[in-house]
Amino acid sequence: MSIAFQVDPVGPCKKKIAVTIPAERIQQEFDSKYNEINEHVALKGFRPGHAPRKLLEKRFAGKLGDEVKGDLVKAALEELVEEQKVEPLKPPEIDIESLEMTPDQELSFEFELITKPEFDTPEYKGLEVKVPPVVVTDAQVDQGVDNLLRGSAKLETVEDAVVTDDDLLIIDWEAKDGDSVEAKDSNFWYQFGRGVVAGFVAEGVDDQLRGKKVGATASATVQVAADDEREELRDKELTLEIELKEVKRYVLPEIDAAFLEANDYDDEDELREDVNKQIQRAMRREVERGAELRLVDQLLETVDISLPEEFVEGELEGWAGRKRLELQMEKVAEEEIAKQVDAGRDDARSAIEADMRRFFLLDRLATEEAVEVTEAEMLQAVNEIAQAYGRPVEEVIGSLQHGGRLGELSTQIRHRKTREAVRAAATLVEDESLLSEEEQAEPKKAAKKKASKKKAAKKKKSAKKKAD
Repeated sequence: MSIAFQVDPVGPCKKKIAVTIPAERIQQEFDSKYNEINEHVALKGFRPGHAPRKLLEKRFAGKLGDEVKGDLVKAALEELVEEQKVEPLKPPEIDIESLEMTPDQELSFEFELITKPEFDTPEYKGLEVKVPPVVVTDAQVDQGVDNLLRGSAKLETVEDAVVTDDDLLIIDWEAKDGDSVEAKDSNFWYQFGRGVVAGFVAEGVDDQLRGKKVGATASATVQVAADDEREELRDKELTLEIELKEVKRYVLPEIDAAFLEANDYDDEDELREDVNKQIQRAMRREVERGAELRLVDQLLETVDISLPEEFVEGELEGWAGRKRLELQMEKVAEEEIAKQVDAGRDDARSAIEADMRRFFLLDRLATEEAVEVTEAEMLQAVNEIAQAYGRPVEEVIGSLQHGGRLGELSTQIRHRKTREAVRAAATLVEDESLLSEEEQAEPKKAAKKKASKKKAAKKKKSAKKKAD
């Protein structure tokens, strides 16, 4: 009583499926349904489980027929996947209501199915990939120490200072329409270099204030956005006038005994060594990520993956829609929008196809490696998103569920773990030619510095011996 299938390819990632469900299977399904009704439905004059079959058929045949058809079609699709190893990319379109079925005759129907690409899994174990050695420069350590100091920096007003990058400015501003002040604020905090003051894109303001002192002024013509939260200002062209009231700057602490003790370091050398190790770990992970991407690209060059054209076209139309909206927001003329969308379509298609091939390859390798995503890994990923955006975890989970993106997040984690598995099965060969000139010179500088320290220590020891 097995369901019979005939599977015929009709194009890339498309199959025609013919299904035949034998009469015995249909009758068995009807019997099961009638027995269930008989057990749970009380008909007048009969105890549960003792109503005649003909009476049940007369009363419930129509409704049961629809249920049986639905259950049989669902069972057929499940067996198609499990027994025929067909991997659908989306559910088929089957008009179940139009199927004619009787309990004593087999049921046959056909449909087309979009499936995952079929290709031979490439050999991914034992690959080699060249990577740059991890080299930490003195400049990187200096920057790392500076970042550490910034964690304890204090924001202070700098008297008689000229404005430089990274300063925090206290300003008064007015937005005018002619002589009429439409909006204003006093003692407004503005991060210099950002170019956006109180929601106004103020081009040229930073150039006017750079190198100036308290009392300096600047102005710019600003176009208020159509969706600005201040309804009375929407779509207006205004003149933004600014007066500099105060310059604040983060002052870094000194690397003194108190700072070293507070951060659990014996001396500055130990601090720099620790920062060096932290940078090495971060750089090593970046090297590994780069190796993972190159390994996947190497594998893609060895395999031919045909793509479902329907999915490619769908993604391409999505890109075109986003591009149109982006250009419309920039107030580009419709004729020019059409030209730019058409001009970018080929490049967009190539990028979409590359992403899809990468997706299907990683999906296959994930299956080969039996990569699973645990609940703990999902929760960790959600926590990281919540921390990055400063939102409650429950809110992030709700947003992902509402947008149907929890599955997408799980796939991202699964593919990341797959790339790591491919990298773990490969050999990473260090190649110094991949380093910059500065990075190539760093080991020599380090060796020279080490020799100099050793020589100084030897001199110190000799001097001490003489003194003794």
